[in-house]
Amino acid sequence: KGDIYKHNLYNTWNMYISREYLKNQCFSNTIVWAWENPQQLTCNAYNTSAGGSYQNLQTYWKEDHERISRYLETLDTAVGFINLDGRLYMVRNLFDNSYERFGALIMRLDLNYCFGPLLNTSMAEALTLQIDDQTLVLKGDAITPSQLSLSLLDNPQGYQRQGKDLYVYNYRKEDYFKLTTLMKVDKEVIPMPFYGYSYIFAGMVLFLIPLLLILMRVYKHNVTKPIELLMSGAGKVEEGCLGYQLTERPENREFQYLVDSFNQMSERLRYQFDHIYEEELALRDAKIMALQSHINPHFMNNTLEIINWEARMEGNVKVSKMIESLSILMDAAIDRKRQATVPLSEEMVYVNAYLYINSERFGKRLTVVKEIPEDIMGYMVPRLILQPVIENAIAHGIQMSGYGTVIIRGHADEHFLYLEIVNDGTLTEEDEIRIRRFLSPDYDTSKEPSGNVGIANVNQRLRILYGEPCGLSMMKDDENHVIARLTIAIG
Repeated sequence: KGDIYKHNLYNTWNMYISREYLKNQCFSNTIVWAWENPQQLTCNAYNTSAGGSYQNLQTYWKEDHERISRYLETLDTAVGFINLDGRLYMVRNLFDNSYERFGALIMRLDLNYCFGPLLNTSMAEALTLQIDDQTLVLKGDAITPSQLSLSLLDNPQGYQRQGKDLYVYNYRKEDYFKLTTLMKVDKEVIPMPFYGYSYIFAGMVLFLIPLLLILMRVYKHNVTKPIELLMSGAGKVEEGCLGYQLTERPENREFQYLVDSFNQMSERLRYQFDHIYEEELALRDAKIMALQSHINPHFMNNTLEIINWEARMEGNVKVSKMIESLSILMDAAIDRKRQATVPLSEEMVYVNAYLYINSERFGKRLTVVKEIPEDIMGYMVPRLILQPVIENAIAHGIQMSGYGTVIIRGHADEHFLYLEIVNDGTLTEEDEIRIRRFLSPDYDTSKEPSGNVGIANVNQRLRILYGEPCGLSMMKDDENHVIARLTIAIG
């Protein structure tokens, strides 16, 4: 029975280790033996491709078995590693179903296969492995964590320099073992990555200096210089150079937009200033023209009021109404309220007063037609803007022929109010030339007799107050009637 038991046990072990470890490149020799009789109850296998041989088995039984046996007695159920003169074994006890120890499994590791990448690296001047408490020196002198003052639990991997020497380390903890790798790097193999930092840094600085100079130049050309240009332009405007224009254009598109905006703002500021100044001059000239008689206006009004009362007392209603109309026109010319613009409804009061006086002058020879809608009567217009145009229409359309019709009409759109004075006179070629001269922007009314400046003053007042395209224009319609159109901004 004992022989049968040994035979069956041998076959079972032999099949197991042949199946599991014979072709495993990690192990060169695998041995199983029983504690009852290790020399007799044993089975082994060796992998020649992993460095296994019969001589290795002999070495185990002659030199390593006793020490491994003593080590196994302290190991219990764990997997252990033991290094014997450079021969690294992985061992463990075997237990039956009753947790009784009956044998042991011993596997010698092929160092070239397991640690080949480390052994073959040209970087290593010295290489040491620690598996649990076993130290295995694979190359050069032994290295220990205490030698490097390492705390592997806090910092499990990295590198450390000691003087001119560089050490690389790695610590791993697995389920059955702890592995620490300590390597001293050969300075001759990789000097640049760690010892050439100063040269790399110096090269980077030498490269960055011209780059920074280029960036500073670009920044000055594209940012600083345009800002200085805008500041100089703002200084010119502050000194009183209204309308000052920046002629230099930056290359940067955003600053080009700012320069264009500055030029537009400066030109607009000059226009507004000139507009207000010319408006004041026009109002002053209008007042001077209204007072050319050098007669005190209050005295004139009082005199007209006395004449009006005398006419009423005599029962002369016609004279009284003419005096009242003249008084209305004088009040408008004097402008006691100092209002440059009035509602169109108030302007029509002045027009009606002027037309009443002329209706008494021409009688039935003058026909007046008014086509002014009520919805535009609230728009503001310059004071006495219609009277000179109506006067021109009567003088050239009625007075020369002896009779005629004057039409006053108006309409408005979203932006402009249009007032038209139509008379049935005709325009000769000479009249058209004279009108173009009167309505020219360069026409100087101060050099003309007072009787020739009416429509020119109207045109200039509208342009000063409202700008283009407002003003006075004159044309002929399909029936060859003369149309004087006033364009006034309302938006």
